[in-house]
Amino acid sequence: MLKKATAAILLLAITISQASVVVFLYHRFDDERYPSTNTWTHELETHIRLVKELGFEIWTLRDLEDYAYGRRQLKSKAVVFTVDDGYRSVYQYAYPVFKKQGVPFAVFLQVGAVGYPDYLTWEMIKEMIKDGVEFANHSFSHEDFPKLLTKMNLSDVIDQFRNDARKANQLFYEKTGYTMRYYAYPYGHYLQEFFEVLKQEGFKLAFTQNPGPYTSEYGFYEIPREPLLEDWATEEHVRYILSRKPLVAIFEKFNVEDDILELGTKILEPKHVKTATLYVSEKGVVQASLKDAVLYSGPIRLTKMYNRMFISARDGKNQEYIKYWLIYNVQGK
Repeated sequence: MLKKATAAILLLAITISQASVVVFLYHRFDDERYPSTNTWTHELETHIRLVKELGFEIWTLRDLEDYAYGRRQLKSKAVVFTVDDGYRSVYQYAYPVFKKQGVPFAVFLQVGAVGYPDYLTWEMIKEMIKDGVEFANHSFSHEDFPKLLTKMNLSDVIDQFRNDARKANQLFYEKTGYTMRYYAYPYGHYLQEFFEVLKQEGFKLAFTQNPGPYTSEYGFYEIPREPLLEDWATEEHVRYILSRKPLVAIFEKFNVEDDILELGTKILEPKHVKTATLYVSEKGVVQASLKDAVLYSGPIRLTKMYNRMFISARDGKNQEYIKYWLIYNVQGK
């Protein structure tokens, strides 16, 4: 059994880009039964209008792949629209809006749920594919894979994760003739060990539910996405998230043992840090000290299995830079 938490550690990059991509995340549309995962189509229309008014490029997942692998340049900022799970409301309400506005989008599909009540059918999926909608892998079973470490060893969890991703891709190919190249972790939960599995299985990119903008310095398998629902779907919030820049950092120290987190994080971008704030989801803003662009904090006692941690830094012009990490603590609840 693992005794330490895991978090993806961003390695030092030789060149730090000022460009960034914001990936929007949606689930259900015009569905008052599930307010915590619902977005109203009038809000979606506002998001599209804002992106266009502010001059953002609107990309497909293939465009994002080309940028991540250095085959495409980004002059300033771009946005990608993604929808998780494959609920039927995507077809009924969001698909016509995207089509009318000429905006590309992608659906991360829980393949094992296709055809069930409230979910897309294969006929709907094939129609959307013909219209250029991208489909990507959101697992077959929608299992919370890291949580399985509470009852099985790491190698078995990795095998289950691999087999589930394969099963989803195989069935999708059998039904549509298309191979899915991208993956979104169920619940946004993942282990670093999954990155190599996805690479071996031919996936080019993988997506989290950690908010924040993306820069290619973050790598291929931990791409953040901004959930736009409830209060986070307002025009004010969308303007705010589009104003942020990606923080680039490396961990000089990162350790979670016996439920205690200690860390030292070297901030590389922004180059001149005026202030920095550390936030851990179960604690809120936590005490931290900043010295020579290194943010130190700890000991911080963690009780939950999952926490999202972010660092928000501002430069001399008060521009905000932000990055989130997922912290998994197998001993948590």
